[in-house]
Amino acid sequence: MISRNPSLAPPGEAERFFDSRPVGYLVGRPDLSEEEVLAAIAERLAFDGRTGPEPQVVIEAARLGKRKALAFLRKLVLPQPRSPLAMPVRPILREHLTHGVGEGH
Repeated sequence: MISRNPSLAPPGEAERFFDSRPVGYLVGRPDLSEEEVLAAIAERLAFDGRTGPEPQVVIEAARLGKRKALAFLRKLVLPQPRSPLAMPVRPILREHLTHGVGEGH
């Protein structure tokens, strides 16, 4: 039986459950830096009136797959995306405007 507690796991097993991706991936926003996620965690802890744990501890617990930490990360209020939306460019045709709606269709 494989233990999920890294301190009880055989050597090499603890790394298996550790998520080493950037922090933004843990919250589903790869565009966010670690500082932005840490700030969001600190803000949420303050909103909930908690004095602990430290934001970095929450991230480490989430990387280890702790359900409580992962659930906490899902409740974060994150900054708006900075990357532009991928939308196709659709030119407005002048002939459509000059001929009217009923004629061109």
